[in-house]
Amino acid sequence: MITKKAEYAVAALTDLARQGEGVQTTTRAIALRQRIPNNLIVQIIGTLREAGWVSSTRGPAGGVALTRNPAEISLRKVIELLDGPIGITRCLLQDKPCRDQVSCALRGVWAEAQDRMLEVLERVTIGDLARVEVENWKPDLLS
Repeated sequence: MITKKAEYAVAALTDLARQGEGVQTTTRAIALRQRIPNNLIVQIIGTLREAGWVSSTRGPAGGVALTRNPAEISLRKVIELLDGPIGITRCLLQDKPCRDQVSCALRGVWAEAQDRMLEVLERVTIGDLARVEVENWKPDLLS
């Protein structure tokens, strides 16, 4: 399952991408615009900074800015950074086969569904989301 923290990270990165390249904003402003709890925005920005995707500067003239091209940051990368490997079911994340693998009719279905989900999450980027107006969301972004 994709956590709320990963969803907030996507929202924060999209917010930063909409600010423009090199433009700083505060974590407080991101939290307000994106309705992210203050305690989580600090954690999220720290993780994004460690990944090299954002920079942060303290002080009155400080703030947070995107340091990586948003077109290079896929949703999959964000989710995996915050949550680890993405799996729709535990059996696909295990290194060893489950005891029912031979007789499980669902394993192939789960594997195909996961592959398609990961394809979409890899294809859609923060740059894509930053260009989309929420009111004008078009599902063709996913096709």
